[in-house]
Amino acid sequence: MSRRNLVSIENTRFIWKTNFSGDPARSRFNSDARKASIVIPDYDQAMDLRDAGVNVKETRPRPGEEDDFEPTYYVDVKINYDSKWPPNIYLVSGDAEPLLLDEESVDTLDKCYILNVNAVLNISENRVTGKKSLYVRTMYVEQDIEDDPFAGRYRRN
Repeated sequence: MSRRNLVSIENTRFIWKTNFSGDPARSRFNSDARKASIVIPDYDQAMDLRDAGVNVKETRPRPGEEDDFEPTYYVDVKINYDSKWPPNIYLVSGDAEPLLLDEESVDTLDKCYILNVNAVLNISENRVTGKKSLYVRTMYVEQDIEDDPFAGRYRRN
């Protein structure tokens, strides 16, 4: 973590269903918050974030799978376009230039096959509760065109 409360998480993935659209139907709790949960692949980084007061969650084993279970650490990240500094979220598809998504087009990510995610996140502290949240500052989301049966057909050369 830097002095500016920025965190970089590289070569990761989303762990649950994303809600870049802010559609309450995509949320377990009918929330219209734009958010996603991303894996923290590095254990030390997960513990550093937890020590900094960020709510780092971990997966639990299913019954019968307790032996040799290794938890996956993840955090919820928020996407706030109603900000003085809205996020820069890019869709990377094949060899094409990264495409900057805006508030209207970012919901495309809810429907994509995703290969990899790289993110720069801003730690923000709620002045009333003291809880810390992570907001997307910059994110590159790489589309998995190998697993998308139609992406190759429409790719521009």
